Amino acid sequence: MKITFPNMGSAIYAFKALLEPLGADVVFPPPVTKETIDLGVKYSPEFVCFPFKVNVGDFIRSIESGVTNLITATDFGPCRFGFYHAIQERILRDLGYDFRMIALPQGDLLEFKWIKTLDEVCEYTGLKKLSAAWKGVRLFLIKAKLIEDIENAEGKYRCREVNRGDTDRIKRELLEKLDATKRLKDLRNFRNVIHEEFQKMDMDMSFEPLKVFLTGEIHVTLEPYVNRDLKKKLGKLGCEVTQTLSLHDWIMHKFHVNFHRKEMAHLARPHMPLDIGGEAVWVLGEYIWAATHGYDGFFHLYPFTCMPEITARGIITNKLLKEYDLPPLFVSLDENLAEAGLITRLEAMVDLMHGKRKKKNEYKQKLNAFMDSEKQDYLANQQQHK
Repeated sequence: MKITFPNMGSAIYAFKALLEPLGADVVFPPPVTKETIDLGVKYSPEFVCFPFKVNVGDFIRSIESGVTNLITATDFGPCRFGFYHAIQERILRDLGYDFRMIALPQGDLLEFKWIKTLDEVCEYTGLKKLSAAWKGVRLFLIKAKLIEDIENAEGKYRCREVNRGDTDRIKRELLEKLDATKRLKDLRNFRNVIHEEFQKMDMDMSFEPLKVFLTGEIHVTLEPYVNRDLKKKLGKLGCEVTQTLSLHDWIMHKFHVNFHRKEMAHLARPHMPLDIGGEAVWVLGEYIWAATHGYDGFFHLYPFTCMPEITARGIITNKLLKEYDLPPLFVSLDENLAEAGLITRLEAMVDLMHGKRKKKNEYKQKLNAFMDSEKQDYLANQQQHK
């Protein structure tokens, strides 16, 4: 059975590792492009979350390439993500496509509803089915963690690379090698392989980069085309990027063993006492954590119209910024975001962070001017969509 899933950055390699041992013929979705976005925008409700539109475009391109078994995660709670699969299936059927939509429940992984989905996908029977499912889950978790390690190294070393493109090349080669590794025992030493490969790169270790924290809604933060490769842009501008958000981070949260997220929720509790959807509560905790751990800036990515993330933005702007004095940049992502405008904002933010390091008095004036400019851009963007 040929099967595919929506794009979400490098996480697709982990999803492939989950499904392949079950006997499925896993086909990666076509990379996200302007065509993907245009298709999703054309057939999706106008004010739905941007990831919804990207997923619709992914599904249409996959079906038209001949893959008609689509697997997608489902959830429950206040976030609109819980409705994605049902509405997307209705849209695709109204367009006349013949396909099979398979839901992968991940609202609470300790309820083990996802086992039924693996059983539905698995080509084997009896004990072989149990063995295949166990192997798939283990490969998925291990590879998700190794992908997180690769991307953490990317964020740390890109700003120090001497030869532009080395980080991209090493990351691509490591992901290809990880994808080609099918046996669990061959993955035991892979973390050392990651370290060794990046250490071979020519780096300027005397360079003192700006330290920035990158977070936001999971899909737009992990999918490079959707966020205009913002993490890469920051590296080229001389920023060492810390990003704790990953597929592995999310899965550990859903298994109730993510102590990092528990700490972030604890920090955010005075300002947001419950989960309102998206990554909002953890974004607040991460802002407070970054501000108290010597970071120069904070970058928050979210889909246009995402109310939980907009709420987190408002709390940071109107309350936490005054208390912690860590300059934030909020990037609202949709199909209308202009690349040139984003680059200008990133360069202004980098200039502001350098100013903060050098001269405190001038920094205060620059911060006020920068936040006023960001407010005007935000209001203009809201007006544009009315």
